[in-house]
Amino acid sequence: MSILTRIKDLVSANVNSMLDRAEDPEKMANEYLRQLTNELYEVRTGVATAMADETRLEQRRISAFAEAEQWTARAEAALRAGDEELARAALSRKVQSQKLAEQFLTQEQAQEEQVNAMQDGLVQLETRIAEVKAKKELIIAKKNRAQTQEALQRTAQSMSQFGTMDKLSQLEERVDDQLAKADAMAKLEQGSLEARFEDLSKRTEVDSELEELKRKLGM
Repeated sequence: MSILTRIKDLVSANVNSMLDRAEDPEKMANEYLRQLTNELYEVRTGVATAMADETRLEQRRISAFAEAEQWTARAEAALRAGDEELARAALSRKVQSQKLAEQFLTQEQAQEEQVNAMQDGLVQLETRIAEVKAKKELIIAKKNRAQTQEALQRTAQSMSQFGTMDKLSQLEERVDDQLAKADAMAKLEQGSLEARFEDLSKRTEVDSELEELKRKLGM
């Protein structure tokens, strides 16, 4: 598979659809970027090689045309010297050089088209890489926002639970207060009853002492 075919296959992919269907869009974007980046290096190397080949073909074409002109000048010199056979031989070499120069020109033109196509592919590849990187950043931003929202929801739920616990604690404190008051009242009532019985016992003793004193006094 040629480089241009691979570029076409990579660039023709529907990025949005591919990432939307992926279970892990960020992981898929990273893998796709890895493929594009690897291809980018090969394309740049290929473009540089193709451009160097085009330059060599150009140099050979120029050299062949220059050689054809030299053989033309030699043929003219041979004719001026009256050596038609030598002039004929020089023109034969001139024709060969001319044909070789034309062949180099044809190859150079084809190579130029190849270089242009590869440069176009390089631009498309670089554009797609920039597009996928931007898409990846958007995915990461959405992922971070979703995680933040989940954290906020968990915090809200925790706060709600704490609110319920606070209400239960308040209710428990109220019940404890009521129990404490009831216990205090019970102790108060028990204390009053014992005091009354103790007072009754004291009065009984006092009455006995009073009767005893009356007997002594003959009252």
